[in-house]
Amino acid sequence: MVAQLTHTNVSNHAVRPASVGRRLRRPDWIAVAVLLAAVPVVHDIGTMLSAPYWLDEAWVALSVRMPLAELPVATSSTPIGWSFLLRLVPDSDYLRVVPLAFHGLSVGVAYALGRLSQWQTPRLGIVAGIVSGAVVLLLPAQQVRHDLKQYSADAAVAVALLALTAWAEQKWSPRRLWVVVAAVGVGMLLSHVTAIVSPGVFGGLLVATTIRRQWARLLQVTVAGFAAASLAGVIYAVFSSRAKSDEMRDFWKAYFPQPHELAGYLAERAHDLTPLLGVPVLVVAGLVVAGAATLVKSGRPATAAAVILLPVTVLVLGVADVYPLLDSRTSHFLLVTAAAVAGIGLVGTANLVARLLSRTLPRARPTVVTAMVCAVLLVTFTIHNGAWYRFDGDEPGLERSPITMMDVRSATEFVNGNRSRNDVVILNDAAWYGFAFYSKRDAIELVAPYGNTVGWWVEMPYRSDVVIAPGTDAEGIRLGVDQALKLASQRGGARIWLIRSFISLEEAEAWRSVLADFRVEQVTGGIEPVVVISER
Repeated sequence: MVAQLTHTNVSNHAVRPASVGRRLRRPDWIAVAVLLAAVPVVHDIGTMLSAPYWLDEAWVALSVRMPLAELPVATSSTPIGWSFLLRLVPDSDYLRVVPLAFHGLSVGVAYALGRLSQWQTPRLGIVAGIVSGAVVLLLPAQQVRHDLKQYSADAAVAVALLALTAWAEQKWSPRRLWVVVAAVGVGMLLSHVTAIVSPGVFGGLLVATTIRRQWARLLQVTVAGFAAASLAGVIYAVFSSRAKSDEMRDFWKAYFPQPHELAGYLAERAHDLTPLLGVPVLVVAGLVVAGAATLVKSGRPATAAAVILLPVTVLVLGVADVYPLLDSRTSHFLLVTAAAVAGIGLVGTANLVARLLSRTLPRARPTVVTAMVCAVLLVTFTIHNGAWYRFDGDEPGLERSPITMMDVRSATEFVNGNRSRNDVVILNDAAWYGFAFYSKRDAIELVAPYGNTVGWWVEMPYRSDVVIAPGTDAEGIRLGVDQALKLASQRGGARIWLIRSFISLEEAEAWRSVLADFRVEQVTGGIEPVVVISER
């Protein structure tokens, strides 16, 4: 065991899988192609690409309409690289092709993470890659992250950094180490989660090189880690720090538990996240531990250490009020990473059982038995979670996603297509970003800074017909309606169109109480209908 930790032997072991990898290049590509081909089978891509943008997506989509020079402000809490990628999509109605691409990427890098360990046989490595990628593909949490936010990139970047760590361990070289550093820089542009995962990556490399007493490598890792931290810090300071605000912190305060609340909070979050994992949390935790142990056994101790350090880092940041703890969106990367590592743990455990079985049944080939066991378990997992696949956002017994509860696009297009020049349009606050985006023929102007969670607002300088209710309570709504009535009177008694979106129960009741004094005619159907208001 000690001899295996020496510099010479580790290098020798790393060469063997590389030469095997050249012979198995075609099977690897075929395996990845099959996994990627399953993405449109599992995901309801038609609904994903055609559904209107809801509130949290609308302001992200709206940033695409602004000049490139305003991108550093308009990107707000969204990583600037993500916002830039959206601009590369030719049709702004299909921006969700970007999260779809990262869904596919997360499956591909999960395959790489499983494949890059030093397995007993190349075929077993392919099995590990397929199982790890398949678990990520089939994870129910992936089905609810179709929104136009960076959460799918968070997942892909997190798993990719672990895969690159395994790649760096496979055959050590300074060049590979600096590729990891460069990946941290690229990752920070696409995902703030990079700042959470990368300390564990370099921490794992430091631990592994220290245990092996590889002092030259330890110095290289230290320098590279410092460079990666500096690069991430500069990118955060230049592009991301301005999004930090009291409004944003207040929005997430429910996900910042105090130390004495931690036990109860974790139990509650585990219960809420279980449907998104597809199996009980304890099962996932056990497989992640098995995955870390398998990584150590297969010559990837730094990767295993990074896996172990990741939940510790997330826990510390949550208690320190730095990053929301175990929210299904902001911690999506943690769920996907756990799934990828759990896949490795499943293969490692199945292979251990298969090798024990081969002692009594010599004809039983461990790799074949491992593949069969994993296939049976994956099929069982798929059947158990079948209702999640091709999830359109509104399946009975599952959660209802915002993508099915809001449709400001239909309302905006109807009003813009049917209003006269003198008509007035009144909106609630939550409908404004979507209205501004879908009014594509009208100019917009950025207003920043602005005292909301996004940090900016837009004005439509050539739409003097638009009124925004200044509040969501009865007083604010009445002020907005009175302003709209006054404006309509000035414009010759024009019609008043009302568009509302993302209405809470309290706001809905406030609208009912205010509109009770007026004549209200519903002119469209759907989930967020348009109404015309007039005095009795």
